[in-house]
Amino acid sequence: MPSKYTRLTIPTEDGYQADGLMAVERLGRLEDAIDRLNKEYDQTVSALERLAGKEKTATYKQLFANKLALQELFIRLGIN
Repeated sequence: MPSKYTRLTIPTEDGYQADGLMAVERLGRLEDAIDRLNKEYDQTVSALERLAGKEKTATYKQLFANKLALQELFIRLGIN
């Protein structure tokens, strides 16, 4: 179950307003998480390329499922 979430930004017609330092800290943590997800995605794609021709193996199928899950996360986060 996710922890209680408190929004730190307020949507406006011109973009967003934020509560300074706390919002910057959260944005930094979010960007760190996105960087880790991008690294994991790149590693997964590389592993799939190394397994070319072995598409029926359990390892390939697990990696492919992970790639799809990461792609779905990027889509949901608006990172394409």
